[in-house]
Amino acid sequence: MNKILVPTDFSENAGFAADTAIAMAHKTNSQVIFMHGFVTWVDWAHLTKGKEKMYPEIHAQIQAADKSLDDLLAKAASQGVKAVKTLSFIQDGRSLAKRMDEVEHDFMVLGSHGIDGFKKYTLGSNTSKILRLSKKPVLVIQKALAMPLTFKHIVFASGLEPDTHNAFEMLIQFAQSMGAENVHLIEVTTPNNFQPTSKVREEMKMFVAKHHFPKLKLHNVNHFSIEAGILEFVKENNADLVGIANHGRTDISSLFIESIPENLVKYSDLPVLSIRV
Repeated sequence: MNKILVPTDFSENAGFAADTAIAMAHKTNSQVIFMHGFVTWVDWAHLTKGKEKMYPEIHAQIQAADKSLDDLLAKAASQGVKAVKTLSFIQDGRSLAKRMDEVEHDFMVLGSHGIDGFKKYTLGSNTSKILRLSKKPVLVIQKALAMPLTFKHIVFASGLEPDTHNAFEMLIQFAQSMGAENVHLIEVTTPNNFQPTSKVREEMKMFVAKHHFPKLKLHNVNHFSIEAGILEFVKENNADLVGIANHGRTDISSLFIESIPENLVKYSDLPVLSIRV
């Protein structure tokens, strides 16, 4: 990764994401881009300086946001990390997702409130749309992570679909850049997609044949639902992060439809890495 985008509303959870991104950038010699989406009913970007004075409250809020962005730049600089800021004027979550896509980056770190505030992500009620629409990997953070930052045990949950090879390779590259010790590939078998374990194991071996990591472990998990199987596995194996391929669509022919990355964020406080297929 070279450029890490961090959308922020300056909340506590957004701060967790900022701290994580700075630590990641320090490890990978990357640049951090702090982005704040300012929602306003006035077309501020096209106002003249004279007309801006007609809205002193908005002007003060924008100045405060810009100061908060400067504070984040200072925090990054204090840790030897290069960072820049961008303040965007938006109308809703979809327009913010579009603006994010326009900002050059190859990775995103996003703060979330999980099940207690899933509709109150650091970006507002439409953040689930951002998870679905982002074309770059999105790492969702829900709590402060221990520093120095490390992800020793990384889990990648997969239905072994052919179109998820690139996502798995990205996960391996991420694991390598973070100095991970183990990568666990898990396939969850449910009553709806039952297959004999021997067949699943053979399919998993074929899937990983194209990928290389020193300690890559294969696991077939049986459970009533995919999410429950993933969550039980990561808990029992003390995982630091769970990754998943995100098809970004409601294609029920795919095992991992868009609801699963969102549900993992809702019901787990582990970092979740969603990689768009």
